[in-house]
Amino acid sequence: MPFALRRLFLLLALVLPAVLGTVAPTLAQPAQISAEEARNREEALELFNQGKIAYKAQDYDAALELFRRAQAKYDKEPLIILALAKTLDQAANQEKALLYYQLFLKVAPVTPAFAKDREATVARIKLVEEILRSRPGLLRFKGVPPGALVEIDGQPAAMDAQGEVKVQAGKHSARVSMGQRIPSEWPALQVAAGEVKVIEVVLAAPIDPSTLPHDHTWAWVAGGATVASLAVGAVFGVMAVQENDAFGKRFDSSSRPLPSTLAEYKDATGQTCSYGVKGGCPGAEAEGKRRIAAIESDQTWMIVGLGTGAGLAVVTTVLYLTAPVKEPASATPRTTWNLAPMPLQGGAGAMFALRY
Repeated sequence: MPFALRRLFLLLALVLPAVLGTVAPTLAQPAQISAEEARNREEALELFNQGKIAYKAQDYDAALELFRRAQAKYDKEPLIILALAKTLDQAANQEKALLYYQLFLKVAPVTPAFAKDREATVARIKLVEEILRSRPGLLRFKGVPPGALVEIDGQPAAMDAQGEVKVQAGKHSARVSMGQRIPSEWPALQVAAGEVKVIEVVLAAPIDPSTLPHDHTWAWVAGGATVASLAVGAVFGVMAVQENDAFGKRFDSSSRPLPSTLAEYKDATGQTCSYGVKGGCPGAEAEGKRRIAAIESDQTWMIVGLGTGAGLAVVTTVLYLTAPVKEPASATPRTTWNLAPMPLQGGAGAMFALRY
């Protein structure tokens, strides 16, 4: 035992009997009280005297009960409060004893009759506070499986049979680990002097990430954009093929109008177009340029659509594979709507329902 602590207990051994040796023999006589108060005071005095007998017999549980009943009957007597403080002190309940000592100093009048009790109480309060400050705190671990490693402030700690570890008052960190299980950690545990802090330990088995539900919202968005882009590319591809087929039926491989095409147009003189006519056939030439431009435009949009779709397909794959774990469903209700058919007399209708 450290020297300072031995000296403290030696001082307690010398002072404690003087402070706690006796309970005040009689209650103070009030100036003027009503008949009902007088009756309650007499009953409190009887309980107080019985409590003194139990106190002297070191039956502190019985004494505490009697003094509490006395206070309930007549709560204006400081000596009953002091008796409660001394009894709790002797029963090693210093936390509550300190509260009653402090209450006694508040309610006891500053008169010669209470001078010695007040002086002794002040001295005892200092000792009780020192006792409380010197008490260690307890971390009580529940649910620790055999073989688990318990660490306090980064150092291994040994638990007793009750799963308790003594620590000094203050802030501590705790960690319980075992094999491949997910450890339980508490980075900031505030423990008061004499406090017992219960810690529930859960060492869960490691979780396979592939079994967890993932949030694929953005993957679905990207997938939808991929399908839309590919669809646009496919539509323009079909249009390009159709335009090219139509062009091949009216123009040759050199983009010259076929005779059948020329026959549909008139030249500058108003005659039906044909090969070798001076001035050519502007109408047929304009159609050819228009069809070539349409084919090129369709092909361009086809390439853009299919290329974008291919890029978005890669993005969709990446988003799907890297999707985060889905958060638990929120307790906040969501607004939803529903449109349902509803039969009516002589016809039919629909019902719109909004839920929020």
